[in-house]
Amino acid sequence: MTLNLKVAVIGPQDLVQAVMELGSKYEGLTMIPAAYQHEKDTLQLAAEVGTLADILLFTGPIPYQIALGLIKDKPMVHVQYSGTALYKVLFDFIRDEVLHLGDNGLKISVDVLDREEIEERLTEIGITEYELYVKTYSVGIETEELVSFHHQLWKEGKVKVTVTSVTSVYERLKQLGVPVYRVIPTLSSIRDTLNRALLEAKSLKFSSSQIAVGIMNIDNFMKVSKEVASEYELQRKKLVLQQILLDYGEETQALIKWTDGDEVSFITTRGIIEQTTRKFQEAPLLLEIMEKLQWKASIGIGIGRTANEAEGKAREALLKAKLSGGGNCFLIMQDGLVYGPMGSELILEYSVRSEDPQLLSIAKKVGLSVGTINKLQSFCNRLGTTTFTASQLAEGFGITLRSARRIMAVLEKFEIARIVGEEQPAGRGRPRQIYHITLEGAGHE
Repeated sequence: MTLNLKVAVIGPQDLVQAVMELGSKYEGLTMIPAAYQHEKDTLQLAAEVGTLADILLFTGPIPYQIALGLIKDKPMVHVQYSGTALYKVLFDFIRDEVLHLGDNGLKISVDVLDREEIEERLTEIGITEYELYVKTYSVGIETEELVSFHHQLWKEGKVKVTVTSVTSVYERLKQLGVPVYRVIPTLSSIRDTLNRALLEAKSLKFSSSQIAVGIMNIDNFMKVSKEVASEYELQRKKLVLQQILLDYGEETQALIKWTDGDEVSFITTRGIIEQTTRKFQEAPLLLEIMEKLQWKASIGIGIGRTANEAEGKAREALLKAKLSGGGNCFLIMQDGLVYGPMGSELILEYSVRSEDPQLLSIAKKVGLSVGTINKLQSFCNRLGTTTFTASQLAEGFGITLRSARRIMAVLEKFEIARIVGEEQPAGRGRPRQIYHITLEGAGHE
Protein backbone atom coordinates (compact mmCIF):
# COMPACT_ATOMS: atom_id res chain seq x y z
CA MET A 1 0.00 0.00 0.00
CA THR A 2 1.38 3.40 -1.00
CA LEU A 3 1.43 5.89 1.84
CA ASN A 4 -0.02 9.33 1.29
CA LEU A 5 0.32 11.22 4.53
CA LYS A 6 -0.85 14.82 4.78
CA VAL A 7 1.42 16.74 7.13
CA ALA A 8 0.49 20.21 8.39
CA VAL A 9 3.65 22.17 9.23
CA ILE A 10 3.04 24.76 11.97
CA GLY A 11 5.56 27.42 13.02
CA PRO A 12 7.13 30.72 11.95
CA GLN A 13 7.36 31.37 8.21
CA ASP A 14 11.09 30.71 7.70
CA LEU A 15 11.08 27.42 9.64
CA VAL A 16 7.88 26.24 7.95
CA GLN A 17 9.60 26.90 4.62
CA ALA A 18 12.69 24.92 5.67
CA VAL A 19 10.55 21.92 6.68
CA MET A 20 8.50 22.18 3.48
CA GLU A 21 11.63 22.10 1.30
CA LEU A 22 12.99 18.96 2.97
CA GLY A 23 9.59 17.33 3.19
CA SER A 24 8.98 17.76 -0.54
CA LYS A 25 11.75 15.21 -1.14
CA TYR A 26 9.93 12.49 0.82
CA GLU A 27 7.75 10.14 -1.17
CA GLY A 28 4.39 9.60 0.49
CA LEU A 29 4.29 12.98 2.28
CA THR A 30 2.01 15.84 1.24
CA MET A 31 3.09 18.99 3.03
CA ILE A 32 0.57 21.66 4.11
CA PRO A 33 2.14 24.98 5.21
CA ALA A 34 0.63 26.73 8.23
CA ALA A 35 2.81 29.68 9.24
CA TYR A 36 1.93 31.99 12.13
CA GLN A 37 2.97 35.51 13.04
CA HIS A 38 3.05 34.76 16.78
CA GLU A 39 3.17 31.61 18.92
CA LYS A 40 -0.14 32.55 20.55
CA ASP A 41 -1.87 31.77 17.23
CA THR A 42 -0.79 28.10 17.40
CA LEU A 43 -4.05 26.59 18.62
CA GLN A 44 -6.25 28.50 16.19
CA LEU A 45 -3.98 27.59 13.28
CA ALA A 46 -3.80 23.92 14.34
CA ALA A 47 -7.62 23.77 14.49
CA GLU A 48 -7.90 25.27 11.01
CA VAL A 49 -5.47 22.92 9.28
CA GLY A 50 -6.23 19.91 11.48
CA THR A 51 -9.24 18.95 9.37
CA LEU A 52 -7.02 18.81 6.26
CA ALA A 53 -4.08 16.90 7.75
CA ASP A 54 -3.34 13.41 9.07
CA ILE A 55 -0.61 14.65 11.39
CA LEU A 56 0.56 17.97 12.84
CA LEU A 57 4.28 18.78 12.65
CA PHE A 58 5.47 21.69 14.77
CA THR A 59 8.74 23.40 13.88
CA GLY A 60 9.84 23.61 17.50
CA PRO A 61 9.04 22.72 21.11
CA ILE A 62 7.14 25.95 21.93
CA PRO A 63 4.12 25.57 19.62
CA TYR A 64 4.13 21.84 20.36
CA GLN A 65 3.93 22.45 24.12
CA ILE A 66 1.10 24.93 23.56
CA ALA A 67 -0.89 22.32 21.60
CA LEU A 68 0.01 19.35 23.77
CA GLY A 69 -2.89 18.22 25.91
CA LEU A 70 -5.41 20.41 24.09
CA ILE A 71 -5.38 18.66 20.72
CA LYS A 72 -6.46 15.07 21.26
CA ASP A 73 -7.59 13.81 17.88
CA LYS A 74 -4.40 14.19 15.84
CA PRO A 75 -0.93 12.66 16.13
CA MET A 76 1.70 15.36 16.67
CA VAL A 77 5.47 15.54 16.27
CA HIS A 78 7.90 18.42 16.69
CA VAL A 79 11.41 19.35 15.63
CA GLN A 80 13.88 19.00 18.50
CA TYR A 81 16.01 21.98 19.58
CA SER A 82 19.08 20.20 20.91
CA GLY A 83 22.29 21.77 22.14
CA THR A 84 23.81 21.09 18.72
CA ALA A 85 21.67 23.91 17.32
CA LEU A 86 23.63 26.23 19.61
CA TYR A 87 26.82 25.59 17.63
CA LYS A 88 25.63 27.76 14.74
CA VAL A 89 24.92 30.60 17.16
CA LEU A 90 28.42 30.26 18.65
CA PHE A 91 29.94 30.36 15.16
CA ASP A 92 27.85 33.46 14.46
CA PHE A 93 29.34 34.98 17.61
CA ILE A 94 32.82 34.42 16.22
CA ARG A 95 31.85 35.74 12.78
CA ASP A 96 30.37 38.90 14.31
CA GLU A 97 33.34 39.24 16.70
CA VAL A 98 31.07 38.90 19.72
CA LEU A 99 33.31 36.03 20.80
CA HIS A 100 36.91 35.11 20.04
CA LEU A 101 38.23 31.56 20.33
CA GLY A 102 39.90 31.26 23.70
CA ASP A 103 37.84 34.16 25.04
CA ASN A 104 36.63 33.21 28.51
CA GLY A 105 34.70 36.39 29.20
CA LEU A 106 31.40 35.40 27.62
CA LYS A 107 28.32 36.80 29.35
CA ILE A 108 25.16 35.35 27.87
CA SER A 109 21.46 34.79 28.54
CA VAL A 110 19.60 31.89 26.88
CA ASP A 111 16.02 30.66 26.95
CA VAL A 112 14.28 27.31 26.27
CA LEU A 113 17.48 25.22 25.89
CA ASP A 114 18.69 23.05 28.76
CA ARG A 115 21.49 24.53 30.89
CA GLU A 116 23.54 21.32 30.90
CA GLU A 117 23.48 21.08 27.10
CA ILE A 118 24.55 24.72 26.77
CA GLU A 119 27.44 24.24 29.20
CA GLU A 120 28.59 21.13 27.31
CA ARG A 121 28.65 23.05 24.01
CA LEU A 122 30.62 25.93 25.57
CA THR A 123 33.14 23.56 27.12
CA GLU A 124 33.61 21.70 23.84
CA ILE A 125 34.75 24.86 22.05
CA GLY A 126 37.12 25.78 24.86
CA ILE A 127 35.04 28.24 26.89
CA THR A 128 35.33 27.22 30.52
CA GLU A 129 34.72 30.56 32.24
CA TYR A 130 31.47 32.34 31.52
CA GLU A 131 28.42 33.94 33.06
CA LEU A 132 25.33 32.10 31.88
CA TYR A 133 21.71 32.96 32.64
CA VAL A 134 19.06 30.44 31.53
CA LYS A 135 15.28 30.86 31.46
CA THR A 136 13.49 27.55 31.06
CA TYR A 137 10.21 27.46 29.18
CA SER A 138 6.90 26.27 30.57
CA VAL A 139 3.46 26.46 29.01
CA GLY A 140 1.83 29.78 29.81
CA ILE A 141 4.96 31.93 29.77
CA GLU A 142 4.20 35.06 27.76
CA THR A 143 6.53 36.57 25.20
CA GLU A 144 6.98 39.68 27.34
CA GLU A 145 8.21 37.61 30.29
CA LEU A 146 11.01 36.13 28.17
CA VAL A 147 11.74 39.52 26.61
CA SER A 148 11.93 41.09 30.07
CA PHE A 149 14.31 38.34 31.26
CA HIS A 150 16.83 39.06 28.50
CA HIS A 151 16.29 42.83 28.33
CA GLN A 152 16.74 43.39 32.07
CA LEU A 153 19.99 41.39 32.21
CA TRP A 154 21.34 43.33 29.22
CA LYS A 155 20.32 46.73 30.67
CA GLU A 156 22.04 45.86 33.97
CA GLY A 157 25.22 44.93 32.10
CA LYS A 158 25.11 41.35 33.31
CA VAL A 159 25.13 39.97 29.75
CA LYS A 160 26.71 41.13 26.51
CA VAL A 161 24.56 39.05 24.20
CA THR A 162 21.23 37.20 24.33
CA VAL A 163 20.08 33.97 22.65
CA THR A 164 16.46 32.94 22.17
CA SER A 165 14.62 30.03 20.59
CA VAL A 166 11.35 31.98 20.33
CA THR A 167 10.73 33.96 17.14
CA SER A 168 8.47 36.59 18.74
CA VAL A 169 11.05 37.18 21.49
CA TYR A 170 13.79 37.53 18.85
CA GLU A 171 11.80 40.15 16.92
CA ARG A 172 10.93 42.12 20.08
CA LEU A 173 14.51 42.18 21.40
CA LYS A 174 15.73 43.44 18.02
CA GLN A 175 13.24 46.29 18.27
CA LEU A 176 14.62 47.13 21.72
CA GLY A 177 18.18 47.25 20.35
CA VAL A 178 19.34 44.23 22.37
CA PRO A 179 22.11 42.11 20.77
CA VAL A 180 20.14 38.92 20.09
CA TYR A 181 20.73 35.69 18.21
CA ARG A 182 18.09 33.12 17.35
CA VAL A 183 18.48 29.35 17.74
CA ILE A 184 17.01 27.46 14.81
CA PRO A 185 16.88 23.67 14.35
CA THR A 186 19.50 21.85 12.33
CA LEU A 187 18.61 20.16 9.05
CA SER A 188 19.34 16.78 10.63
CA SER A 189 16.75 17.51 13.36
CA ILE A 190 14.19 18.36 10.69
CA ARG A 191 14.97 15.11 8.83
CA ASP A 192 14.59 13.11 12.05
CA THR A 193 11.16 14.65 12.57
CA LEU A 194 10.06 13.90 9.01
CA ASN A 195 11.21 10.29 9.44
CA ARG A 196 9.21 10.14 12.63
CA ALA A 197 6.17 11.47 10.75
CA LEU A 198 6.60 8.62 8.25
CA LEU A 199 6.56 6.11 11.10
CA GLU A 200 3.37 7.74 12.34
CA ALA A 201 2.00 7.25 8.83
CA LYS A 202 2.71 3.54 8.96
CA SER A 203 0.91 3.35 12.28
CA LEU A 204 -2.08 5.23 10.88
CA LYS A 205 -2.31 3.15 7.70
CA PHE A 206 -1.64 -0.19 9.38
CA SER A 207 -3.55 0.07 12.64
CA SER A 208 -2.45 -3.40 13.76
CA SER A 209 1.13 -2.17 13.94
CA GLN A 210 1.66 -0.12 17.09
CA ILE A 211 4.71 2.11 17.41
CA ALA A 212 7.48 1.19 19.85
CA VAL A 213 9.89 3.83 21.15
CA GLY A 214 12.99 2.85 23.10
CA ILE A 215 15.28 5.16 25.08
CA MET A 216 18.72 3.89 26.06
CA ASN A 217 20.91 5.64 28.60
CA ILE A 218 24.42 4.65 29.72
CA ASP A 219 24.34 4.56 33.52
CA ASN A 220 26.67 7.06 35.20
CA PHE A 221 28.18 7.97 31.82
CA MET A 222 30.27 10.88 33.13
CA LYS A 223 31.81 8.62 35.77
CA VAL A 224 32.55 5.64 33.53
CA SER A 225 33.96 7.87 30.78
CA LYS A 226 36.49 9.27 33.26
CA GLU A 227 37.55 5.77 34.30
CA VAL A 228 38.87 4.79 30.86
CA ALA A 229 42.62 4.86 30.34
CA SER A 230 42.69 7.70 27.80
CA GLU A 231 40.58 9.87 25.53
CA TYR A 232 41.50 7.54 22.66
CA GLU A 233 40.13 4.56 24.57
CA LEU A 234 36.91 6.47 25.28
CA GLN A 235 36.47 7.26 21.59
CA ARG A 236 37.05 3.58 20.72
CA LYS A 237 34.34 2.57 23.18
CA LYS A 238 31.98 5.15 21.69
CA LEU A 239 32.64 3.73 18.22
CA VAL A 240 31.90 0.22 19.49
CA LEU A 241 28.67 1.49 21.05
CA GLN A 242 27.75 3.21 17.81
CA GLN A 243 28.31 -0.02 15.87
CA ILE A 244 26.22 -2.01 18.35
CA LEU A 245 23.36 0.45 17.95
CA LEU A 246 23.65 0.59 14.16
CA ASP A 247 23.47 -3.21 14.02
CA TYR A 248 20.51 -3.18 16.38
CA GLY A 249 18.79 -0.52 14.27
CA GLU A 250 19.29 -2.61 11.15
CA GLU A 251 17.98 -5.74 12.88
CA THR A 252 14.88 -4.00 14.22
CA GLN A 253 14.32 -1.75 11.17
CA ALA A 254 14.44 1.15 13.61
CA LEU A 255 15.09 4.85 13.23
CA ILE A 256 18.01 5.54 15.58
CA LYS A 257 18.32 9.04 17.02
CA TRP A 258 21.46 10.21 18.80
CA THR A 259 21.18 13.09 21.25
CA ASP A 260 24.04 15.31 22.39
CA GLY A 261 24.41 13.49 25.70
CA ASP A 262 24.52 9.83 26.63
CA GLU A 263 20.98 9.08 25.49
CA VAL A 264 19.93 7.26 22.33
CA SER A 265 16.36 6.65 21.18
CA PHE A 266 14.98 4.31 18.56
CA ILE A 267 11.57 3.99 16.91
CA THR A 268 10.22 0.77 15.44
CA THR A 269 7.05 -1.34 15.76
CA ARG A 270 5.63 -3.46 18.56
CA GLY A 271 5.80 -6.61 16.44
CA ILE A 272 9.55 -6.27 15.89
CA ILE A 273 10.24 -5.55 19.58
CA GLU A 274 8.10 -8.52 20.57
CA GLN A 275 10.10 -10.71 18.19
CA THR A 276 13.60 -9.52 19.18
CA THR A 277 12.86 -9.70 22.93
CA ARG A 278 11.15 -13.10 22.71
CA LYS A 279 7.79 -11.69 23.80
CA PHE A 280 9.24 -9.09 26.17
CA GLN A 281 11.34 -11.58 28.14
CA GLU A 282 14.90 -10.78 27.01
CA ALA A 283 17.01 -7.64 26.59
CA PRO A 284 19.64 -8.53 23.95
CA LEU A 285 20.81 -4.94 23.48
CA LEU A 286 21.68 -4.53 27.17
CA LEU A 287 23.50 -7.86 27.16
CA GLU A 288 25.63 -6.92 24.14
CA ILE A 289 26.58 -3.52 25.60
CA MET A 290 27.65 -5.20 28.85
CA GLU A 291 29.62 -7.95 27.08
CA LYS A 292 31.48 -5.70 24.62
CA LEU A 293 31.94 -2.54 26.71
CA GLN A 294 31.50 -3.59 30.34
CA TRP A 295 29.13 -0.61 30.64
CA LYS A 296 25.77 -0.79 32.36
CA ALA A 297 22.88 0.77 30.50
CA SER A 298 19.21 1.32 31.20
CA ILE A 299 16.49 1.02 28.57
CA GLY A 300 12.86 2.07 28.65
CA ILE A 301 10.53 0.89 25.89
CA GLY A 302 7.05 2.28 25.33
CA ILE A 303 4.27 0.97 23.09
CA GLY A 304 1.56 3.29 21.77
CA ARG A 305 -0.70 4.24 18.90
CA THR A 306 1.45 7.29 18.14
CA ALA A 307 5.11 8.11 18.61
CA ASN A 308 4.22 10.72 21.24
CA GLU A 309 2.25 8.22 23.28
CA ALA A 310 4.97 5.57 22.92
CA GLU A 311 7.69 8.03 23.93
CA GLY A 312 5.77 8.97 27.08
CA LYS A 313 5.55 5.31 28.04
CA ALA A 314 9.26 4.86 27.21
CA ARG A 315 10.18 7.70 29.59
CA GLU A 316 8.14 6.05 32.35
CA ALA A 317 9.82 2.71 31.62
CA LEU A 318 13.30 4.28 31.64
CA LEU A 319 12.58 5.84 35.04
CA LYS A 320 11.58 2.42 36.38
CA ALA A 321 14.84 0.97 35.01
CA LYS A 322 16.85 3.72 36.72
CA LEU A 323 14.97 3.41 40.02
CA SER A 324 15.62 -0.32 39.96
CA GLY A 325 19.34 0.34 40.19
CA GLY A 326 20.20 0.68 36.49
CA GLY A 327 21.38 -1.99 34.11
CA ASN A 328 17.76 -2.91 33.48
CA CYS A 329 15.17 -2.82 30.72
CA PHE A 330 11.48 -2.14 31.34
CA LEU A 331 8.63 -1.99 28.84
CA ILE A 332 5.25 -0.30 29.30
CA MET A 333 2.33 -1.05 27.02
CA GLN A 334 -0.28 1.43 25.85
CA ASP A 335 -2.75 0.14 28.46
CA GLY A 336 -0.25 0.54 31.32
CA LEU A 337 0.92 -3.09 31.46
CA VAL A 338 4.56 -3.26 32.64
CA TYR A 339 7.16 -5.90 31.79
CA GLY A 340 10.46 -5.96 33.62
CA PRO A 341 13.20 -6.14 34.38
CA MET A 342 13.49 -7.88 31.00
CA GLY A 343 16.35 -10.34 30.76
CA SER A 344 16.32 -11.15 34.49
CA GLU A 345 15.40 -14.45 36.08
CA LEU A 346 12.28 -12.95 37.64
CA ILE A 347 10.47 -10.82 35.06
CA LEU A 348 7.32 -9.27 36.48
CA GLU A 349 4.23 -8.51 34.42
CA TYR A 350 1.82 -6.12 36.07
CA SER A 351 -0.36 -3.09 35.39
CA VAL A 352 0.14 0.37 36.87
CA ARG A 353 -3.65 0.74 36.88
CA SER A 354 -6.59 -1.43 37.90
CA GLU A 355 -10.37 -1.45 37.89
CA ASP A 356 -10.49 -4.35 40.36
CA PRO A 357 -12.38 -2.92 43.40
CA GLN A 358 -10.62 -5.33 45.77
CA LEU A 359 -7.11 -4.29 44.67
CA LEU A 360 -8.12 -0.63 44.69
CA SER A 361 -9.43 -1.09 48.22
CA ILE A 362 -6.18 -2.71 49.36
CA ALA A 363 -4.09 0.07 47.81
CA LYS A 364 -6.20 2.75 49.48
CA LYS A 365 -6.17 0.92 52.82
CA VAL A 366 -2.38 0.50 53.07
CA GLY A 367 -1.39 3.73 51.31
CA LEU A 368 0.52 2.07 48.45
CA SER A 369 -0.10 2.61 44.74
CA VAL A 370 -2.30 0.11 42.92
CA GLY A 371 0.71 -0.47 40.65
CA THR A 372 2.73 -1.68 43.65
CA ILE A 373 -0.10 -4.02 44.70
CA ASN A 374 -0.34 -5.40 41.16
CA LYS A 375 3.43 -5.77 41.10
CA LEU A 376 3.31 -7.67 44.39
CA GLN A 377 0.67 -10.01 42.98
CA SER A 378 2.79 -10.61 39.86
CA PHE A 379 5.85 -11.23 42.07
CA CYS A 380 3.97 -13.95 43.98
CA ASN A 381 2.74 -15.53 40.75
CA ARG A 382 6.26 -15.68 39.26
CA LEU A 383 7.76 -16.88 42.54
CA GLY A 384 5.07 -19.55 42.81
CA THR A 385 4.39 -18.81 46.46
CA THR A 386 3.00 -16.12 48.75
CA THR A 387 5.72 -16.76 51.31
CA PHE A 388 9.04 -14.92 50.97
CA THR A 389 11.59 -12.67 52.69
CA ALA A 390 12.12 -8.92 52.32
CA SER A 391 15.43 -9.75 50.66
CA GLN A 392 13.63 -11.76 47.95
CA LEU A 393 11.17 -8.90 47.47
CA ALA A 394 14.02 -6.40 47.11
CA GLU A 395 15.66 -8.53 44.43
CA GLY A 396 12.39 -9.15 42.61
CA PHE A 397 11.31 -5.50 42.67
CA GLY A 398 14.81 -4.19 41.98
CA ILE A 399 14.73 -1.96 45.07
CA THR A 400 16.86 -1.56 48.19
CA LEU A 401 16.43 -3.92 51.13
CA ARG A 402 15.38 -0.96 53.25
CA SER A 403 12.55 -0.11 50.82
CA ALA A 404 11.44 -3.75 50.72
CA ARG A 405 11.35 -3.90 54.51
CA ARG A 406 9.30 -0.69 54.55
CA ILE A 407 6.72 -2.23 52.19
CA MET A 408 6.53 -5.41 54.28
CA ALA A 409 6.16 -3.37 57.48
CA VAL A 410 3.19 -1.49 55.98
CA LEU A 411 1.58 -4.75 54.83
CA GLU A 412 2.16 -6.30 58.23
CA LYS A 413 0.62 -3.29 59.98
CA PHE A 414 -2.60 -3.77 58.02
CA GLU A 415 -2.51 -7.56 58.48
CA ILE A 416 -1.98 -8.29 54.80
CA ALA A 417 1.40 -9.78 55.66
CA ARG A 418 2.33 -11.81 58.73
CA ILE A 419 5.62 -13.28 59.94
CA VAL A 420 5.56 -17.08 59.71
CA GLY A 421 9.22 -17.90 60.38
CA GLU A 422 12.90 -17.00 60.07
CA GLU A 423 15.86 -18.12 58.01
CA GLN A 424 19.53 -17.77 58.82
CA PRO A 425 21.54 -16.34 55.90
CA ALA A 426 24.84 -17.92 54.93
CA GLY A 427 27.66 -16.48 57.01
CA ARG A 428 27.06 -13.77 59.58
CA GLY A 429 23.99 -11.61 59.73
CA ARG A 430 20.72 -11.36 61.54
CA PRO A 431 18.00 -13.88 60.74
CA ARG A 432 15.67 -12.95 57.92
CA GLN A 433 11.99 -12.84 58.67
CA ILE A 434 9.76 -14.92 56.40
CA TYR A 435 6.43 -13.33 55.51
CA HIS A 436 3.21 -14.77 54.20
CA ILE A 437 0.88 -12.36 52.42
CA THR A 438 -2.84 -12.63 51.74
CA LEU A 439 -4.20 -10.31 49.06
CA GLU A 440 -7.55 -11.99 48.47
CA GLY A 441 -10.18 -10.53 50.70
CA ALA A 442 -7.68 -8.16 52.35
CA GLY A 443 -9.38 -5.07 50.99
CA HIS A 444 -12.58 -5.68 52.93
CA GLU A 445 -12.96 -4.41 56.45
